[in-house]
Amino acid sequence: MKRGNENTRDIDDMLKSLFIYTGLLLLVTVLLISIGLIMIASTTSTSVGMFFFNRQLIWIGVGLVGGVIISRIPPAFLVKYSHLFLIALCIALTYLFILRFIDKVCGSEIATKLPLCPSEIVNGKLRGGIKGGFRWLVFPMGVSIQPSEFVKIAILLFLASYYGTRDDETIRSFYKGIVVPMVPTGYALLAIFFGKDLSQTVITAMMVGAIMFLAGVKTRYLTLLCVIAAVAAICLVMTSDMRRARVKGWLKPQSQTEQAKLDKTSRYQLKLSEMALGGGGMLGRGFMKSIMKNNYLPEAHTDFIIAILGEEFGLFGILVVMVLYTLFMLSLFGISKLCVDRISMLICQGIGVLIPFQALINIGVVSGFFPTTGLTAPFISYGGSSSISLLICMGLVSNVCINNMSIHSTSAQSETVLPRKLNFSN
Repeated sequence: MKRGNENTRDIDDMLKSLFIYTGLLLLVTVLLISIGLIMIASTTSTSVGMFFFNRQLIWIGVGLVGGVIISRIPPAFLVKYSHLFLIALCIALTYLFILRFIDKVCGSEIATKLPLCPSEIVNGKLRGGIKGGFRWLVFPMGVSIQPSEFVKIAILLFLASYYGTRDDETIRSFYKGIVVPMVPTGYALLAIFFGKDLSQTVITAMMVGAIMFLAGVKTRYLTLLCVIAAVAAICLVMTSDMRRARVKGWLKPQSQTEQAKLDKTSRYQLKLSEMALGGGGMLGRGFMKSIMKNNYLPEAHTDFIIAILGEEFGLFGILVVMVLYTLFMLSLFGISKLCVDRISMLICQGIGVLIPFQALINIGVVSGFFPTTGLTAPFISYGGSSSISLLICMGLVSNVCINNMSIHSTSAQSETVLPRKLNFSN
């Protein structure tokens, strides 16, 4: 009887901890989204009014609907069909690569006539791709979707399902622990890269490595993968003029050419970002009082929105955001410790690594610690695909929390609870 009471108290404590971590995660997410909306309004209102703010509200609404739907899907269904989700997105990425190939070989006139082909007008001519990359599928009504944002979720689900349903011996083997899961995962990473999206390739690869490590894959195998990835990254930088210019501009600010300045590549954005942060000081210029947002800093409402936040709210504002991202990570790892199965644990830990690490890189870029990458600040930067995918991730976490709360509650109710002393005097 005493043992039963102790077990019940332990389960009650776990439920309380799960509620606390879940509540903290919800609070942090709401605060980050709110900060993002405030900064999008501040950054773009003087140039285009509330257009981007209203669009972001729409994306958040769509993301919330998607997150709610994901949170209500039975976990067994997600595990069973996770590979189909990954295959579908790999097909979308492959189609984008085919469009890019046709654009290079046959010309933009043919490529842009194909369905869903991304395009833009440059110097009065229609060209395939957007900003030089084939990352988006363009649907009617001007709606564009970036499949690479959703591939991260698909890979996360696939790897969590794969490693979560294997024993330790299988996970630690080379063939079934590395080769088998890396075939579809590696193809997805290559498909993201061939769409000219190196930054998403890198961040997704980091998440893959983290999940493998947390799942228990042998360290020497992971080290081999890291060496291969590092060599590949160096080769990719050395074979691209734009990437080389960005790295050189980051390492040697004085060596950039006038053409690099005109193209707004290399050190250009970093220099203006550093000027924005420097102008903000400790407490900032004040809300809506940024100077660099007025057609000076490119991508101010997307990749470099943290720089505008730093200019308006100073170092204090950036530290608040960094604390929120840290709490986001800690709450997810706290939830993962209370999960009753390995799949749920890996999902929480994967998201707990992916989103804060992306935030770290973005903040590092705008402050000059890393070269320009094109990664957005999670929940804060403007972006449809990014916002929707992030809220779907939150839906996955909600699914995990609901499922684990249900299991813990059922366990508590199944315990036989009797009073410690029984009185038979009457």
